[in-house]
Amino acid sequence: MNKLLPITIFSLLFIIGCENFFGDRNDSGDPYAYDMLLYDLEQDLALSSKQISDSKDFLRNGRDFFPDNASLWKLASYLQQNLTQEQKERLLSPPEDLISEEITEENDYHHKRLRHHHRMDEFIRSILSADQLSDYNEMVTYKKDALDEVYNDLKAGSQTKKEAYREMMGVMEWFRAAMDKLLTDDQKSLLEEMHKQKDDHWRKSKGGYGKHAKNHEKMKQEMYDVLGMSAEQISTLESLEASFKSSLELLHDNFVNGVVDYTPEEYILSVGSIIDSFHEDKIIVFDTVQLEIIEIHRAIARRFMKHSRWGHKGR
Repeated sequence: MNKLLPITIFSLLFIIGCENFFGDRNDSGDPYAYDMLLYDLEQDLALSSKQISDSKDFLRNGRDFFPDNASLWKLASYLQQNLTQEQKERLLSPPEDLISEEITEENDYHHKRLRHHHRMDEFIRSILSADQLSDYNEMVTYKKDALDEVYNDLKAGSQTKKEAYREMMGVMEWFRAAMDKLLTDDQKSLLEEMHKQKDDHWRKSKGGYGKHAKNHEKMKQEMYDVLGMSAEQISTLESLEASFKSSLELLHDNFVNGVVDYTPEEYILSVGSIIDSFHEDKIIVFDTVQLEIIEIHRAIARRFMKHSRWGHKGR
């Protein structure tokens, strides 16, 4: 009997895994967000049993990158290969329950320029002077009206997704630049500290980040690997992205420092020109399959962020 005990324990460890046996769990990733994403896809696309099962595996494997959308690249590649054409069209079309805040922030996040100014309204108001508050109210009203107009045009079909995303990014880039011009250095420090507190609170409530969630090199490499990008493609893309970011930052800095005195409309048009140039150069870097994977990734990222970032409980 004693001789059988080590064998039995070893067998148990082999079956259930050492980490689970000792009570250590991998808390990276948010099961709710992944479950709800899968539910959305199942409902919207009428996934088959095999598609659901396979998708679960890809979501489970992506938890090391939670909450970043890098966790979805392998799933996007799988869907590109295994969805029917009808399912792809449904996935890539604007959903009926589209919310302007969602597509605005998803677009913002996609370009890695999220600063949360538009999600900190109450705190921002508490640190502004009376004169600043008046300017801030005008800025917020303009931003809301501009985004609502773009959102309504997209939903009505009078704008393409590409046109809508360009306009939305233009509005958000202007708003961030206007905020940086409005706030003092001390106010910006207070805002950054509040961001950190909210981020820490969110992290605790969600179970923490995946082990690669803040490793930007690994996140980029995940995309490169899934897309099967060549060294030449990667080099060209990184050069284009650096130039794109530099152009936006130059516009931002010139506006904040008073080198240019653009109206909101002029600033938004300038951003649009930068985006158009970047998009035209970027699109020729990828082949047809890679571009489709990128579009699918973006479509599922919007659905994923609805649950992982915005905290919506269901539809």
